[in-house]
Amino acid sequence: NLGLPHPPGYPLFDLLGHLFSWLPVGAVAFRFGLISSLVVLLSLAFILKTCAVVADKLTLNKKASGYLGEALLVVAALFFLSCQSVFSQCLSAKGCIYTLTLLIISVLIRIRVSKLKESRVIYAAWFLWGLGLANHWQTVILLVPFMIFLTVQKQGFTVKNTLFFCFFTVLGISLYLYLPLRAALLAQPSWGFPLNWTDFKWVVSRQLVGGEEMKIHSLGFYGGALTAMARSFQLWIPGVAALAVLGLWVVYRIEKNLTRDFFILFSAVVLALAGVHEANNLYLMPVYLTVLSGLVVLLSFAGLFWLLSKGGRPFQKTMAVVLLLFSFFWCWSSFEMEDRSRYTLAEDFGVNVLKCLPKNAVLLADGDNYVMPLWYVKYVDRLRPDVIVEPTVFLYHEWGWSQLGLQAGDLKQTVPSKPPFTERFIGLIKNQNHPFFYSFGRQFFPGGLDRIGHWAPHGLVNGWTSSSLTAGDDSKSQRMSGLERFRGIDENREAEIEDPPTTDLYASYAMQGMNESTWYLNHNDGLKALSQLESALYFQPQWPGVYASMASIVGSMGYWEMARNICQMSIQANPKVGLNYAVLARIDEEQGRYLESNQEKEKARSLGYNPQWATSAITLLEKKKESGKIQDKSPAEYRNWSEILEKSGCPFLSRLAFQCSEKGMKSLN
Repeated sequence: NLGLPHPPGYPLFDLLGHLFSWLPVGAVAFRFGLISSLVVLLSLAFILKTCAVVADKLTLNKKASGYLGEALLVVAALFFLSCQSVFSQCLSAKGCIYTLTLLIISVLIRIRVSKLKESRVIYAAWFLWGLGLANHWQTVILLVPFMIFLTVQKQGFTVKNTLFFCFFTVLGISLYLYLPLRAALLAQPSWGFPLNWTDFKWVVSRQLVGGEEMKIHSLGFYGGALTAMARSFQLWIPGVAALAVLGLWVVYRIEKNLTRDFFILFSAVVLALAGVHEANNLYLMPVYLTVLSGLVVLLSFAGLFWLLSKGGRPFQKTMAVVLLLFSFFWCWSSFEMEDRSRYTLAEDFGVNVLKCLPKNAVLLADGDNYVMPLWYVKYVDRLRPDVIVEPTVFLYHEWGWSQLGLQAGDLKQTVPSKPPFTERFIGLIKNQNHPFFYSFGRQFFPGGLDRIGHWAPHGLVNGWTSSSLTAGDDSKSQRMSGLERFRGIDENREAEIEDPPTTDLYASYAMQGMNESTWYLNHNDGLKALSQLESALYFQPQWPGVYASMASIVGSMGYWEMARNICQMSIQANPKVGLNYAVLARIDEEQGRYLESNQEKEKARSLGYNPQWATSAITLLEKKKESGKIQDKSPAEYRNWSEILEKSGCPFLSRLAFQCSEKGMKSLN
């Protein structure tokens, strides 16, 4: 709907996306994904044309058979499409940001290798670079390669040519005028309000994360970056790295200056990645390097062509067939691995959150992975138009408060224009027409509001209330749980490349269980608390906090051996977290195992965890503290406890209790 997304605004992507959103095929998300797919195929077309030029040059030098080049062009195409990072970006709307840069580089390589000299081609290249800046301003890293590549074409930087270069570049960049235009028309949602130069610069230069993206990092960061770059080759068909190095040598033999220019292009991209992105984004290195995929395929093609041209015709035919079959098989494997046709976690999450909210609710949310699913179901699926969804970070800016007024007119009167930040929140919270809710985390929420109320769990959100929850609220929360939608819930859980959006959404579901468990504990209902923790464990099987809370509750009920086993299972799943060592130390201390307790405390400290920090878990154990050694339950009591847990919706804990009754601890999946 032509809104303003996350800085720097991505005007080219917005306009292309709006155009594709009118296609009568699939969901809107699928239509946006089509942009990435088509851009990748267009990039592949330019790369294959460039490969054909290289093949002609090698054929002249080596007198290789013509059919070999044609067969290897198909192999090169399969190499390109079978790269997991390339394939994954084909399926992603955001992948368009990277694939558009891939297209720009592919066109640039085509012009350089083919030595195209027509003025219109050169001018079109500079226009394309300007569009690249409108795609993402960091495309500026390609300025030096553009100047060097196009200087080789004998165009020169005369006054006339320079003016034309600047004109076509500015023509491409002019798409940024989209941002103030849509802001002036009050587009929703709008991440910024760039109607003056200061606000425009704030959006385009990404000052939102200005303090996070350091220019110079530690040596450890660069080591991690190099490791991530090296691992990115694991996503290619085996042997691509060796073929690319061989191809670089082959290109050097053909034209030394071309090798130099390729090195400049590669260096510009790598140095940019090493210099500006955040340390916690190293997992995205294969995605960032997608822009160089065309160059990798071109060099691999050159190396493979030269290598096979050394053999006779029977050898060439045999190897061509083998390579075609193997590359086709690898491409199909990548398709199977990257298939996301059942991956509906994000949309379902947005639907589930909105189902938790009453009519005319105001929901302030933190984090892209929480906000974007809500925006999608609200602005695209048109669900719950009565609900106001606003990222909390917006409210650090005047335009954010204005957007609240655009979504609900009565908030303009509720939230005055100039009071202090906290007072505005108080006015928002006290509005009787709009129940107030907040997402988990509360990263940007102001403190000092406890004097007017407190948070209460409300499904996948936290609700603000001035009184404690009642039994009616409890039943409402349970009804909300019954409405949740989980299609393909296990998709992408074990992805080879870390996927924080998926992890964050699973964590939000798990946090729901943790929050409701805490509420039940405060109301002295340990069984329901355990049931909620077990549901959290389903979404976050290795979350130490869930195990620690489980062990504390079970231990407070006197089932000490079971509590020890829960801690040990958590330690086995994640041995680098000190929390469960601390809880286990307290359990052993209560049972008189002082030697084991001291060892576990030392282990917790060695992991940077002070055993005294585990207050929430240890407080539960304090409730059952008695003088002397505490005796464990009998096998009969464990069997009875197992039946109670099964009836209470805790099958995992029920099996564990039964195994404790048998006096044997077997591994549980």
